[in-house]
Amino acid sequence: MRKQFLLIVFFLWPVALFAANDQTKTSSTTLVKITVVNACLLNNVSSGTAALGTLNFGSVYKLNSQLDYATTIGNGSIELRCTPGTTAKITLNAGLYGGSVNTRKMRSTLGVATLNYQLYTSSTRQTVWDDTVGLSVSFSDDLTKTFPVYGSIFAQPTPVSGQYNDQVVVTVTY
Repeated sequence: MRKQFLLIVFFLWPVALFAANDQTKTSSTTLVKITVVNACLLNNVSSGTAALGTLNFGSVYKLNSQLDYATTIGNGSIELRCTPGTTAKITLNAGLYGGSVNTRKMRSTLGVATLNYQLYTSSTRQTVWDDTVGLSVSFSDDLTKTFPVYGSIFAQPTPVSGQYNDQVVVTVTY
């Protein structure tokens, strides 16, 4: 009888040891992850409409010579910040009153008189800022880049006095 008792104890001891070890195992895992996507902020706005400011040529009494003006930071310039590795394209449409980007016009707030003008990608005013090719920019860091808009009002017959304006849509694709 004693032999059986020892045999039973011998078989129960490993089971008890295994159960004790199993109770102290309280390990689990947590998955930690993030997905970084291509994205851009236009003048600190991630979607919808961003207020860019105004390209203001000031006040004149005649238009017998070309007037050139450029936007500044916070006053009409395009500020863009994108995820590193992103290539973005900035385009400008024809505005409300021009037939195309090559014939942009401002219109009098008091009537239908118009004024011809143009927008460019650089200070040399050689490349019209259009709605197809636009300006392509590659981002190697996540710093904000500023892009002035260069404008010209051409020499033309001076229209009637009053305030003239247009609204141009800036589109960023990436």
